[in-house]
Amino acid sequence: MVLEQDNRKGIKLTIPASPSLLPVATAFIEKSAQTLGLEEKEALMLTLAGEEIFLHLCQEAAETEVAIHCVGRGYYVQTDFNIPAENLNLRAFNFSTPIKPEEETSLEDLGLVLAARSVDRFQIWEEKGQGLVLRLVKEKKYPALDPFSSLTAKPLSTVEIRPPNQDELKRFAQLGYSYYSAYVLPPFFRYPGKVVDMAAEGEFKSVVAVDPQGYIGGGILWYELGLKTMACSGPYLFNQPKDSPLADALIESVLKDIARTSALGLLSQYPTEDLPLKYFEPLGSFFFFPEDGSPLSFTAYFRHLQPDDGSVVWSHSLLEPFLRKEYQRMVLPREIRPVTDFGERKNPYSVLSTKFDRDRALVTLEPMRPGTDQEENLSNHLHLLRKEGWRNISFRMDLAKSWQVEFTPALLNNRFAPRVLLPYAGQGDMVIFQAET
Repeated sequence: MVLEQDNRKGIKLTIPASPSLLPVATAFIEKSAQTLGLEEKEALMLTLAGEEIFLHLCQEAAETEVAIHCVGRGYYVQTDFNIPAENLNLRAFNFSTPIKPEEETSLEDLGLVLAARSVDRFQIWEEKGQGLVLRLVKEKKYPALDPFSSLTAKPLSTVEIRPPNQDELKRFAQLGYSYYSAYVLPPFFRYPGKVVDMAAEGEFKSVVAVDPQGYIGGGILWYELGLKTMACSGPYLFNQPKDSPLADALIESVLKDIARTSALGLLSQYPTEDLPLKYFEPLGSFFFFPEDGSPLSFTAYFRHLQPDDGSVVWSHSLLEPFLRKEYQRMVLPREIRPVTDFGERKNPYSVLSTKFDRDRALVTLEPMRPGTDQEENLSNHLHLLRKEGWRNISFRMDLAKSWQVEFTPALLNNRFAPRVLLPYAGQGDMVIFQAET
């Protein structure tokens, strides 16, 4: 048993995967989570999820050494389980995993199902040379904005474009919800305290337009998306005249900052009506279906910042026509390599992550592990989400990962359609599929 502590990197415990050491593992996770900033209730939920994972590892990889690493990131705590095993049965981490009381194996999976649903994010990936990593993320609880309250702003004449202080950042978020639909706002804007903590952690940068008296007339934020792309939310203008130059000034501020980085492009996936289109080119359109009313159409936009020297992407034959059309239209040099199946052994069970954005009424699916059941798994997710009333369901596919591209037939057979190609929005280019209603 090895215990390591580093205030910058968190706290790490290495122990054998043995049921007798379960109390050690759970006590470590709970105390670490509280030390790193979670309240008692959130720390307990993270601990219960960690308990189920540790028990599962005891069954699937008994006595193998497990490294449990807890790290605080300002507004959340993450707990990583690192184990040198590749063939673990992780089917129960799917949101759609059915639980049948009459089946013993189903009941054994119940704990993992609850674990995956009791945290805010769950991820799985294989780390080269280090085995499998299972990550649990539990966010701190923040007070939400009162949906019935709003702020007002006034037209500004003389303004300065600059980074906001903490109070201005919170007011920026409040003004955003006063003047814009949730569809074009970052979901965390509903929690101004979370906005401040995320900014302090470097999750995004922002600037606001402020007059000498301290009134805010607009703002924008931007952040890294993938390895080579930046994305922006905004610009947002609050009660400014139609011919206001603030939108251009805010975009210029972003471009000036990004010019000092190695980013190849700037993406606006959920643009506002104030986005100056002269700076961008369209990527493709997608739809939101409100609970009542007509569908809302959104077009994603992209700005090239540096010459694109090209890259390699993977494609299924069914997806290739869409990719070739989009790459030709955007003049992006790509070598499209076909995904081929030479009969290699595959996992029986695929795993999908499920991210809920309740403000946009949007569910985003993303593959975490391939499997021979991927069409059935995707169908089960779709059926359950539709049953629970979700109408906006999307799927993110990273073209740098050939195993993700293998989901293409499953997506098309489940009536998903490719809508938008986002350059370098993941490890490589990202395709956003949308489920037909």
